[in-house]
Amino acid sequence: MDFQEKLRSLLGETIEVVTGLQVETGVLIRVGESTATILAADAPGYGSGQPTTFQLDRITYVRVV
Repeated sequence: MDFQEKLRSLLGETIEVVTGLQVETGVLIRVGESTATILAADAPGYGSGQPTTFQLDRITYVRVV
């Protein structure tokens, strides 16, 4: 199982994505050929969240929250 397949198995899960520049937490909503997208939580009362897309080759690690 490669990294992309492992991420696909986590669709719908709340994860933490770590890159060299940021740490973001949200629900994994899409895994493409070269990207993964999470729905990052906004502050309470400010909407339903913001989609954030990461290049798979820029992700250092992923942690299930």
